Amino acid sequence: MLPGWLDQLFDRRAVPLRLLVLVAVAVSYFLVLASPTALDVVLVGGAVLAMAAGPRWPLAVVVAQAGLLAVAPDASHLALKVLAGIALFELAMRRSGWPLAVAAAVMTAVYALYRPDDVAGLVFRAVMAIGGPILLGTYVRSVRRLTQVEVRTSVARELHDLVAHHVSSIVLRVKVARQVLAPEDERVRAVLDDVHETGVAALADLRQLVTVLRDPSQSFVEPDSLPAAVAAAVARARKVGLRVDATVDPALARLDATRGLTVLRLTQEGLANVAKHAGSSARTQFSTSVSADAVRLEIRDDGGDFRMADSGSGHGLIGLRERVEMLGGTLEAGAHGQGWRLLAVLPVAS
Repeated sequence: MLPGWLDQLFDRRAVPLRLLVLVAVAVSYFLVLASPTALDVVLVGGAVLAMAAGPRWPLAVVVAQAGLLAVAPDASHLALKVLAGIALFELAMRRSGWPLAVAAAVMTAVYALYRPDDVAGLVFRAVMAIGGPILLGTYVRSVRRLTQVEVRTSVARELHDLVAHHVSSIVLRVKVARQVLAPEDERVRAVLDDVHETGVAALADLRQLVTVLRDPSQSFVEPDSLPAAVAAAVARARKVGLRVDATVDPALARLDATRGLTVLRLTQEGLANVAKHAGSSARTQFSTSVSADAVRLEIRDDGGDFRMADSGSGHGLIGLRERVEMLGGTLEAGAHGQGWRLLAVLPVAS
């Protein structure tokens, strides 16, 4: 396992802390150095500032460090080599494949400028100063990936052993109640049927979620079946009494799996919120549309009889907002006339 401080130091949110540490190291370096020139200070300062882009553009940072090292005077070489090593480590920690080969080639070319005739020295420097950070970063990335797999597997196991067990028990009890009881009121039987169908659907979703957690290459919902899945979510909302006027764009089938799942979750959570906060008497307008560059989903209700004022503060809405923002989209949710409106716009992947 990785030391906790290492994960925290190279977390995307720790960029200011990482820059502060590097500035302290650079100042200490110049205090030890007898007479740093203005050029030394500018080059090392620029190299430190370039590290801020490491989480987003690690390869560009390595190339920038190589360029600074190529033009630096001897007095700055040690500090710039250390910063270049850190940049190589971060690149290997965040990327794999051709970026590593490009970074290694660029840094090797810079080291070759020092003593082009010293082949043995170049090989040694390439192995120690270039290969070392890359190997260490690759190891850290592998450990992180293994940890993520272990966490997903653990969550999948708990979902299967705990949540799925209880849902299965609920479905079984409702099934028994439907067979044993013979209610004369058809509304009671309709409620039992709906609970049973909902439990079966929830159990199927849980099993699919466990499959996805164990194997991320699996998709929770196939793109081709997304319009049908959204229509089914609308149909379930109607079964609980909601009056929904729905428009489902067949072009939803063009969305990738990640955006498709987000649209489905927006549909499910948005309609569930209408039922929870406005009741079945609310009139609801549901629409989806896909254009060349965006997918738009809107859910509006007229407030029904008892629209609650705090309906935008739940964890479900927070989770939806996080999903949408991670994909570069926007989500608006708030009062609209006498009721409530949820509007999500997601960019379509190119």
